Amino acid sequence: MFKYGSVEDEIYRSMEKKLVAKQVEDKHGFSKLARAADYLNAAAEMFDNAGMHEQAAEVTEVLQELATQLSGKTSSFEGK
Repeated sequence: MFKYGSVEDEIYRSMEKKLVAKQVEDKHGFSKLARAADYLNAAAEMFDNAGMHEQAAEVTEVLQELATQLSGKTSSFEGK
């Protein structure tokens, strides 16, 4: 049986990661930063699959904070 909440969360995280990575690469050319985000996301998935949910949540928080910071920076550039 699938846990629909976890599948939805996984899809959401994957989509969010890809959108942020694409925005960063397009606006700032940060391909290394996007690759690092990919690695962090993979680490969060591995932690989650291993039952290490606290660690997965911590890595996800790092990704969310990065996305929030980049989102604020890109929106301030758009206004100029």
